[in-house]
Amino acid sequence: MILQLLAFAVLVVISYFVFKTARDYGRNPALWTILTVGVGLFFQFILPFLIGLVLAIVWIASGTPPERLQVDLETPLILIGFVSLALSFVGMFLILKYVSRIPDESPNAEIPPPPPTFEG
Repeated sequence: MILQLLAFAVLVVISYFVFKTARDYGRNPALWTILTVGVGLFFQFILPFLIGLVLAIVWIASGTPPERLQVDLETPLILIGFVSLALSFVGMFLILKYVSRIPDESPNAEIPPPPPTFEG
């Protein structure tokens, strides 16, 4: 529980830095922040829930009584939680790394004139 709260705090902090960095480099800050929050929430909460749901269905379909389901799934779900948390951090940091790159100049940018030649 405490780990999830810390992970959510990291999500908020990284989202702030993505917003600030995107704004500083002329990118769309709202879009990049929404993408970061989406990646963080998906990997931290939605993906582990969906994997747990699929595992529970598979366990019940294989004949495990529903009363033993929580005991049998405890260890796999803990591992899935840690892996998805790590994937969340990696995804958010990759977005931050991409946003912090200096954008290339557009191909329509005006080419400066050649330097003057001094013939004497």
